[in-house]
Amino acid sequence: MLSGDTGVPAALPALALTFVLLTAGCVALPNDGPTTDDLEEQLSAAEPPADVAATVTVQRTIDGETTASTEDVWLRADGAARIETGTTGSEVIIVDEGERRWHYDASANWATRLETDPSATPFLEGLYAQQERYFDAYDVAEIEETTLDGRETYRVAFDPPDNETIDRSISVLIEDTEYVVPLTTSEGAPVERGADRVEVWYDQATLFPVKHAIEGDGIEFETTYRDLAIDEGIDDERFAFDPAAVGADEGDVEDVSFPSIESYEAVDEAAEAVPFAVAEPPADVLPAGVELDSVTGYEFPDENRTQVSLQYRTDDGGTVAVTTSDGPRRFATGGDAIAIGSATGTIAETDEGTELQWSCGDRYYSVFVDRAVDDGTETAVTVGESLPTGC
Repeated sequence: MLSGDTGVPAALPALALTFVLLTAGCVALPNDGPTTDDLEEQLSAAEPPADVAATVTVQRTIDGETTASTEDVWLRADGAARIETGTTGSEVIIVDEGERRWHYDASANWATRLETDPSATPFLEGLYAQQERYFDAYDVAEIEETTLDGRETYRVAFDPPDNETIDRSISVLIEDTEYVVPLTTSEGAPVERGADRVEVWYDQATLFPVKHAIEGDGIEFETTYRDLAIDEGIDDERFAFDPAAVGADEGDVEDVSFPSIESYEAVDEAAEAVPFAVAEPPADVLPAGVELDSVTGYEFPDENRTQVSLQYRTDDGGTVAVTTSDGPRRFATGGDAIAIGSATGTIAETDEGTELQWSCGDRYYSVFVDRAVDDGTETAVTVGESLPTGC
């Protein structure tokens, strides 16, 4: 979980390349192959395949330094999935059985069991929906019929707007396996990079996105499905997981649950719904231009904990988050000791921003200020010290 979030497990999109997407129209191309309109129409009508098996390779180059990773995946249209990566003794196995998801780390002999949301969008369905969003968001510069890994494909080159920027990191998520490409300088400071080229190779028969490629300021990023098998059938046993079969005792299995989430129109409404006072900072201690954007309550059944998070946003997208909870966060960030009133807390600088946290009696507080806000450390401390916590 990223530091500074609301304490909710990150959403698990099917396949996400994290961009700031700006709306742009599509253009039809005068060539002998399919036009943009042709592909859009085909993609809208396309149904995700019943099942897909492949080896997924991810290669990224940042400022001349190249790294790569590989994993084997089995995916089914009903949402069942299996992902394996690593070598014997250090493998990571993720199995989504439909009603629950397993995550096993062999090196730690540790497994988690998560009850899944039955209304969640299956991986393959979400992957096809993302392709439609590409056509909606970018101009199409070129369409070419070509071959990739022995498969007939359409290579589509999208043209991002001149002011398009890649977000602070590019993430490719397959279920809950995440590759993160930090777009930072050698000093660790985030750097804004432009996207010059975005390309997708689509299987001509099914329009499955066989490959994605991104090129921008100092980065190159590719993800490719190799040895791709579509609609060839996958044994049901592939989507079953028995921790004992891999040597994990019942005591090594940890149950994880999604929180229940409630949105509120105002802070007072949230305070009436939870059994504690919700800490709210005075308006004059917040950065200029900051406005309250959301008030959200979370109940974590596996932690026996409730929290309320206030999200403030600046005109340019900066975020300040203030959270009150009746228990400690499982994924709390550490840091250096700091005094907040009569309490002692911790403050930490991360790639995402500054996080300040402390407890007062049986209440737990945190203030997060992302890097888009100037003087993040000073802002976090000022906001923290202004909260009416009784310490």
